[in-house]
Amino acid sequence: MAGGKIRAGRASCFRFLLPIGVGFRKMYYLCTLILACMSKQKREYRVAFSGLEDGVHRFEFAIGQDFMELFPETDVFFAPVVRVEMEMRKNGRLMEMEFRFEGSAKTRCDRCLQEVEFPVSWQERVVAKVSAEVSRQTEEDDYWAIPEKESAVDVASYFHEILVLSRPMQCFCPENEDGIPACDPGMLAFYGRKEEEEAATDPRWSALAELRSRMESED
Repeated sequence: MAGGKIRAGRASCFRFLLPIGVGFRKMYYLCTLILACMSKQKREYRVAFSGLEDGVHRFEFAIGQDFMELFPETDVFFAPVVRVEMEMRKNGRLMEMEFRFEGSAKTRCDRCLQEVEFPVSWQERVVAKVSAEVSRQTEEDDYWAIPEKESAVDVASYFHEILVLSRPMQCFCPENEDGIPACDPGMLAFYGRKEEEEAATDPRWSALAELRSRMESED
């Protein structure tokens, strides 16, 4: 009976797709398949700890483009190729976890919007504890409070956060042998004209352009 309620609820969620001419039953099963695939991907980043004995346990993860499907709203980076090594030292309800990230990802150049690659190299230690009392006040970057009802820890959001933090504050195309950025000249010319036009109409843009030039020269 409960399963029937869930099925009816999901069906109502996709009812708005009917007007595009796709059969309801076909669309329903297609959406169900998509949800199942996303659920499977999510499970790949869940580490079950309830059945583990006390001691040291090691896990490995490969973060690729399929990882991005879990975070479709992300525009900070794309095309990650990152290997994550996780070492967990379990002692009763307490778990000490060491994470090592190595690889790269891509983003957009802050000057011309071309694709540019940046390295991902991160190491961090996190302590997690299964607790009956979990509140926002106990949440910290290096301490996770896990509710007693949970039997696994989800590291997907944590991995996403590390990749976001790995992106440099400013990402530019690499320079050639002459020290000239390999940016798209057409885009640079376009932005140059825009800045000149805006500076002519609003003096505040001149100050911003000067500040940007100083920041780029310091790099």
